[in-house]
Amino acid sequence: MAEPADACYMWDMQKPVDPNYPEMRRRRFRPIPVRMLVPNVITLLAICAGLTAIRLSTEGRMELAVAAIVFAAALDGLDGRVARMIKGQSKFGAELDSLADFVNFGVAPGLILYFWQLHDLHNGGWIAAMVFAISGGLRLARFNATMDDPNKPAFAANFFTGVPAPAGAITVLLPIYLAFLGLPKPPALLTALYTLLIAFLMVSRLPVFSGKSVR
Repeated sequence: MAEPADACYMWDMQKPVDPNYPEMRRRRFRPIPVRMLVPNVITLLAICAGLTAIRLSTEGRMELAVAAIVFAAALDGLDGRVARMIKGQSKFGAELDSLADFVNFGVAPGLILYFWQLHDLHNGGWIAAMVFAISGGLRLARFNATMDDPNKPAFAANFFTGVPAPAGAITVLLPIYLAFLGLPKPPALLTALYTLLIAFLMVSRLPVFSGKSVR
C-alpha cells in the first residue's frame, strides 16, 4: 500500500497541467531577441539561393544558376559580419550556417557542373560531382570540430586550413565562367579532373589567408 506522501506525489503527477499557468507560459513562449533572428534570416536566404541555383541548373539556365551561387556567397559573408556587429551570435546560427555552406558551396556547385557538362562522362562525372560535395561537407565538419581547439597555432587565427567552402565553390565554376566569355568548352574529362583538384584543396591542410584581420 502506497504511503501518504507517495500518494500525494502520484496525484500531482496525474493532475492535468494548465497551459495558461503563468510559469508554464513563460517557459514555453520565451521571446527570441530580434538581434538573434536577423543573421539567421540572412542565412536562410542564402539557402534559398543555393536551392534555386540547383533548380535553375536542371532547367539549363546556367547564367542565373551561377549568379545565385555568387549571391549565396555574398550572403554568407554578410551574415557573420552582421551577427558580430549586433552581437547576435548563437550556437543555432553557427550550425545553420554550416548547413547552408554544405548546400550552397558543396551540393549546388557539384550539381551545376554535372548538369552543365559532367553528365557527358556518365558515372564518372557523377562521381566527380559527389566527391566535390562530400569534400565540402568534410571541410566544414573539420572546421566546426577545430573551432574551439585551444591547441591551435597562433597563425591559425588569420588562416583557414584548406580552401574555404565559398571560395572553393566560386573557383570550381571557373570552366563555366570561361564558357560565358565565349571560350570553347574544355573536355569533360578535364573539367572532372579540375573539380577533383578543387575538392582536394578544400580538404587539404593548405593554409589560406582568411582576411579576417583586414578592415
